[in-house]
Amino acid sequence: MQQIYYELSVLAKAVHFKNLSGATLHVGLSQPQLSRIILRIEEELKIVLLDRSAKRKSGWTPIAFELSDMFEKSIKRLESELMSFSQNQMIGELHIGTLEGLQSFAMDACKHFFTEVGVSKIFIEIYDLNELEAHFLSGHLDIIFTSKSPGRQKFKYLKELGFQVLEKIQTDKNYAVLSSFEYGRASKKEFDDFNHVLVTNSLAMRREWFDKIGGTGFLPTEAKRGKAKEHEPVMMIGTEILNPMVWEQISAFVDKD
Repeated sequence: MQQIYYELSVLAKAVHFKNLSGATLHVGLSQPQLSRIILRIEEELKIVLLDRSAKRKSGWTPIAFELSDMFEKSIKRLESELMSFSQNQMIGELHIGTLEGLQSFAMDACKHFFTEVGVSKIFIEIYDLNELEAHFLSGHLDIIFTSKSPGRQKFKYLKELGFQVLEKIQTDKNYAVLSSFEYGRASKKEFDDFNHVLVTNSLAMRREWFDKIGGTGFLPTEAKRGKAKEHEPVMMIGTEILNPMVWEQISAFVDKD
């Protein structure tokens, strides 16, 4: 069973969505990759997880939901035991992910972790939104700074930090300039009016392209503290097994600011 632990963790996330197509947008895997993972579980356990009678959009079978629920309950028990074990232990290291436009929030948090919480080592990476969600949902990151809550689940450790404005740029209609996340969610018809489409996960590159060459797309403004109606909120989210002391410390720091 240990050999399909990862596959079961993917299934537990995927069944929250109606079918494979919907799940692939949120679990950080392509549809062929997700299909192979589901097939491996089916072959290992001799069960059927997908009703493939519908040719285009296969739905989950009742046993898929039962297996997912069983896995999540076992994980929660393990997390509870690990949490009680680690609460009084010194925090050695943290793994943090952030969107490029939110690095100032992330850096402030890192400094606080070093000076006030006693963390000795921090690994911090900048990702686009798709990568950030995938790494967080896969358990590779302890804390993320993001503009969207991954998937549809509610997170125990979530704090709104401020907001961003999505500014529409329309300086050259020959070029559509998008992030990887925007491109993945757009319909191909949206690009019919453009001669060229530039897709990059680098916010700095998109900014420079707009400045030097021009194009059509959206850029987030600098993130600000507070709240504003009709603007994108930015938030900090911690994994479910994060040491509660860490979350309390950083939440208090954020509230004080």
